[in-house]
Amino acid sequence: MFEVGSYVIYRSEGVCVISDIRSESFGMIGKEEEYYILTPVNDGKSTVFVPLANEKLVGFMRRLLTAEEITAMLSELRDERLEWITDSRARNNSFKEVLLRGDRRELIVLVNTVSEKLDQIAESGRKAGSTDLNALHKAERMLYEEFSATTDIASMDKIVPLLRGHISLLPRKKITDAWGNERI
Repeated sequence: MFEVGSYVIYRSEGVCVISDIRSESFGMIGKEEEYYILTPVNDGKSTVFVPLANEKLVGFMRRLLTAEEITAMLSELRDERLEWITDSRARNNSFKEVLLRGDRRELIVLVNTVSEKLDQIAESGRKAGSTDLNALHKAERMLYEEFSATTDIASMDKIVPLLRGHISLLPRKKITDAWGNERI
């Protein structure tokens, strides 16, 4: 169980602070349930309610990783790639599912796959598809938001070099938002 004040990553919402755990009643039934109340770090006006009784939704809440844990995971996943789906519509749907789940491991593999494929496309003189570029940028943004909260990674354009092992991470002492403001 997570505690109030803890920082978590939650699906595509990104880094959130657990601002409360309380009973709420939603809908016409009026039955009260316990909820984690999450406030996204980069959108203090937004609130996410996660029912404690819903194991699937609570399963999407993950603690933030340390620089060492991120480095180990990146090393483990460095050579993993998704099977490239030639049908662009099916590929786009597959990417959307990965982005919606927000699982960091899947996002890393997606970025590795798409960035490598885009390099191949560029080398052949062709132009990259907008759906592939959009998926890549969204996945990079999600990884950047999570990794920058606990490490020294300073910009989103460092994600691909980080995944390829060209740069390393150092721990950050305070959790910060996307604008560099300290949160704790």
